[in-house]
Amino acid sequence: MGTLYWISVRQLAGRSRMIIIGVLAIVPVLLGLTISLSNDAPTGSDLDGTMIALLFGAAILPIITLTISTAALGNDLEDRTLSNLTLTPFARWAIILPKYTASITVAALPLLASAVIALTLAYEGDSKAVLAGVAGMALALAAYSAVFMWLGLTTGRALGFGLMYVFVWEFLFTQFVSGLRFLSIRAYMVGVVRGIDDRRFADQADKIISMPVSLAVLVALTIIFTALAIRRLRTMDVP
Repeated sequence: MGTLYWISVRQLAGRSRMIIIGVLAIVPVLLGLTISLSNDAPTGSDLDGTMIALLFGAAILPIITLTISTAALGNDLEDRTLSNLTLTPFARWAIILPKYTASITVAALPLLASAVIALTLAYEGDSKAVLAGVAGMALALAAYSAVFMWLGLTTGRALGFGLMYVFVWEFLFTQFVSGLRFLSIRAYMVGVVRGIDDRRFADQADKIISMPVSLAVLVALTIIFTALAIRRLRTMDVP
């Protein structure tokens, strides 16, 4: 498993992919720097909505995760190398878990580094705000990675479907239709952030999903979609 993990890390951390991810990761840092240098600083509510819920939660986080996690098994499927793995004596879970942890590793390094720097600048070194934001993103990253890895194993158009989900569902629908928040990973991420630092999203407290529910759902999504990926690999006809 360790060997497969490191091979997967090297495959996923390709130069062109990391350049794209690096460009995405630097956007919040530039915004945080702009906010820190501005004489007309936004309110805490505006910061929460712009930096955490919108920029990271509905855009940077799911896009970076989508780019990496759909490729974790999708690339092997397209290159017809997945059949080599399935012919080894490894159990299917021993293939899925290294791929899953590799995708999290490659996504987490630029994403969480960007979050720490951007939130530190935007919130002027408020460690509790930074901790809340990074913790919420880390849990959402785990859930997104499981969902998108399963998607990459299920369809050859995973990247396209994933981008539609990110921009149409997370970025548009759940932003404006409050009842849909229970079907949004971003909303559960916000619930974790609010649970750790109750100053965050104070003006929307009655609309935020509670931290226990948010934690339970994010963990459940991670487990369920990882299990679905294992089942899919076990039952599918690998070309």
